Formats: sequence, structure tokens, C-alpha cells
Amino acid sequence: MSVTCDLRRMATAAAALAVLPAVLLAQPATAAPCYGDCQPGVVRGFGGVKYDATVGAADQITISVDGGFFVLTDPTGTIATGTGGCTVVNPHEARCPIGPGPVVAVRGLDGDDTITNATAYAARLVGGKDDDRLTGGSGDDELIGEAGADVIQGGGGSDTAVYPATPSLTGVRADLDGATGDDGNLDDGPAGARDSIAADVENLRGNQFDDVLIGNAGPNVLDGSGGRDQVQGLGGDDRLTARGGGTLDGGGGSDHCTSDLRLSADGSPADTFTGCEATEVLRP
Repeated sequence: MSVTCDLRRMATAAAALAVLPAVLLAQPATAAPCYGDCQPGVVRGFGGVKYDATVGAADQITISVDGGFFVLTDPTGTIATGTGGCTVVNPHEARCPIGPGPVVAVRGLDGDDTITNATAYAARLVGGKDDDRLTGGSGDDELIGEAGADVIQGGGGSDTAVYPATPSLTGVRADLDGATGDDGNLDDGPAGARDSIAADVENLRGNQFDDVLIGNAGPNVLDGSGGRDQVQGLGGDDRLTARGGGTLDGGGGSDHCTSDLRLSADGSPADTFTGCEATEVLRP
């Protein structure tokens, strides 16, 4: 009797394993481009607005303000549900009450997305892996194109284009001259067809590899973030930071240059200063 039961159990387990691949294949595609706290199609409020776009769509997301509410619209995507006080008006619009110190954050994930902050609140806009257009509002926005040939526009405020670590594990070359297609690295496309950072973006932050960051005639904050970086302020009163073994060139204006060695893991020497009216070396 026990042998028969064991055989039945084995047959049941084998049948379950046989259908397992099909079950896995049936999982929603939303998991593929997601990372971290990712909930595609869910508008989260709690005093601000946080949204991960619909997967598989070229989303056109706009954040605006109306009568004490954030209004998120996405005419080409589908808003599934709302949490944290957010109400879904229809599949393409949601409203979230504005609380004190609101956090505004939108991620496009995949697809050629257009993400616009039409508010005075600072926002964190992330494009994703395709060719996206990010436009900041009148606050101090953080704009992260990620992979693909992105267009990054700051709007008002003091805005920062950010380049986190990328699959190619290489540094970036980025400037604030407003030219087309000359910013980023291999993950953004071939030379001449990469990101386009508009001249209304004031600041740059590189990744942990060897970056070349170049400002413009205005006041800029340029941070190499790691690696042996070449950072140039050009005109204006700039604040430049690198992490050792590179160069900091203030250019015109009254510039403050910092060689921050506190997180340097390779024993890099202090950065070389040129054209810096104030210099600082921070050691562990």
C-alpha cells in the first residue's frame, strides 16, 4: 500500500513539474524592466506621487497640479490602481492629494517615453532603457535618462542630469552646451547619436567610472561620483567634485573645487586643481 501511495505522489509531483515552465511563461511581462520598488501602473501617493509606467507602452506621462492635488495623466498607458490616497479617475488619469514635503518620482521603464513635470515641485524623472524625453518643471529636478538616446530638458530651477552605473561599465562624456547627441556613453548609442542635454540643465553627476563632465557659462555643480574624472566648469561660479586621480578645472568665475578621497578604494592621489579659486581635499 505504501509503495502505491509513493508512486502516486511521484506521479503528482512529475505532473506539477511538467506544467511549471508554462506557469512561469505565463507570468506578466511587468517583471522584466522592473527593479527596486517597482509597481507598474500603480499610482502611489502618501502626500506626493510616485509612478512606474505601463510596461510595453510608449508612455506620455505628465504630472501637474490642480486644486491641492497632483494630477498624473498617461494617455498612451494604463493606470491600474491607486494607493496612499490616490484616486484613479479613468485608465489614463489619477489624482493624489498634496501633503507636506511631497516626493514626486516617475519611471518610464521600457518604451520611448515622454515624461513631463509641469509643477513647481522638485521631481525625480527616470526614462528607462529606450529613447526617452524628460522635461523638468520649475523646481530643482533630477533627470536620469538611463540607456537609449534620451532628450533631457531642465525647465526652471537648478536641474541635474544624472548618469548612474550602466551595463557597459564605462564612464560618460557629458556637457551642458545644449548640443544634440553628444552626451552619455555606449549604452546611449553610437557616437553622435547619444543623449541630448539641453542648455537649461545646470548640473551633472557622473558614475563610478572615468567621466568627462563639462559645464557652461553659467554656475554649475559637477560631480564625478567616482573614477578618475576630468571635470571642467568653464564660465560661472562652479562647484566641482571628483574622487581622486583626475583633474578639476574651474575655468572662469569664482570656483570651488573638491577632491573627495573619503570613498576612494584604490588609494588614488588627490585630483589636480586648475583655475580653482577655492580648493579642498577631503581624506578618510
